[in-house]
Amino acid sequence: MKRIICILAAMSAMTISFAQSFLESVTLSVDKGLEGVYAKGETIKVFAESGKDIPALLKIYENGMLKEKKEISVPAGKSEIYSASYDRAAALMFRLTNPEKLKDSTTVGAIVAPEEFQPGFEEPADFRKFWDAQIKKIRKQKIKASLVPVEVPEKYEDDFVCYDLEVNCAEGGAPVRGYLALPRGAEAKSLPIAIFAHSAGLITKSWTHSTVERAIKMAKYGNGAIGLDINAHGLLNAQDESYYEQKQEELKDYARQHPITDHEMFYFRGMFLRMVRALDYLCTLKEWDGKTVLVTGGSQGGAQSAALAGLDSRVTHVVVDVPAMWDMGGILAGRTSAWGKHLEREGVDSPAAKIVPYYDASNFLRYYKGELVVNVGLIDMTCPPAGVWSVYNVCPAAHKEIHPCAWKGHSAKYSVPGGRKDELKKHMGAFLEDAINGYLK
Repeated sequence: MKRIICILAAMSAMTISFAQSFLESVTLSVDKGLEGVYAKGETIKVFAESGKDIPALLKIYENGMLKEKKEISVPAGKSEIYSASYDRAAALMFRLTNPEKLKDSTTVGAIVAPEEFQPGFEEPADFRKFWDAQIKKIRKQKIKASLVPVEVPEKYEDDFVCYDLEVNCAEGGAPVRGYLALPRGAEAKSLPIAIFAHSAGLITKSWTHSTVERAIKMAKYGNGAIGLDINAHGLLNAQDESYYEQKQEELKDYARQHPITDHEMFYFRGMFLRMVRALDYLCTLKEWDGKTVLVTGGSQGGAQSAALAGLDSRVTHVVVDVPAMWDMGGILAGRTSAWGKHLEREGVDSPAAKIVPYYDASNFLRYYKGELVVNVGLIDMTCPPAGVWSVYNVCPAAHKEIHPCAWKGHSAKYSVPGGRKDELKKHMGAFLEDAINGYLK
């Protein structure tokens, strides 16, 4: 029996070694380097750098859809494996796959004429009327906030205070909940507001929970800030595992609830209204400087950031990473839609097609005129780069910048081996960190 186990372990080790050797010995790149942005008619060159001769399957995707695949031989060293030019706007991915183990792959992206992409949805005629009515409902109710002091890590206790925050929000469903942190002893009208909005995920996962540490991180930015880590679902803070397991059952597949038949029953209505309610409360604090409101987040946090920026003119700065719900109607423009891909699920002629536009970031950000910084991954299939760029293009921000990465996927995943992954994560993260620090000084 031990002999069988040893043989199986050895076979498993061989399989892992083979997969690792493929990923570690092959790196894809494009001739435009990190950013991978091309003009129409400009030749895109894709290179493979390999430590040995290997067979591979090359897959080419355009706007999220597989367009071509072919078997190739990748020689040792650096070689050009593909070149082409495009006369149209296109988001491209080049994936090199182990033909014997299809999940073993490495990918690089490129994008052509991104400034030409436009959202799949047009703005509904009554978009502002709908949201103005929703906000009016929550503001009919007088703000009632509960602030419970909580302990902060010892290294911060002399400099920051933190509270478990709850604010009523009847029309938004669950209350606003999260952690609020401020520099200790802050003077009146001395601090900007900095809100962190969460990405999606299982309710049981730690990254979906608000934390004291993240609230303090927000409060540390610039020269100090009113920092709020808001829970996307209005969940209680610091509960035991059974609470989050129960909530996971209640909120299972919340992003893709089916069918979508009512504007006011769509799950994200409550989530977006809680952002407005949270800002309403924060703006009552005597420490707010009365000028600066920054909102930030990745993926679903990018959707919440866009919604708040479009709904509330007090927002002055938006800093987001691989934002979700930016171009939910992408399929109508011949490309894959943004998360959660509702029209792909329910059909372009379904009732959802008339409801989802009210929640698309493009229609919020058409009204935002502050500062905007966006990170976009050119190999992100969850929040496709063409869609992110389409929303960026229609936003009339006073100043805006977008930072693409040819190796960046979703959820901080990068398709590069070894130490370079850490280098690129740090590089892309620096755009966001520097922007937040700069805006809050």
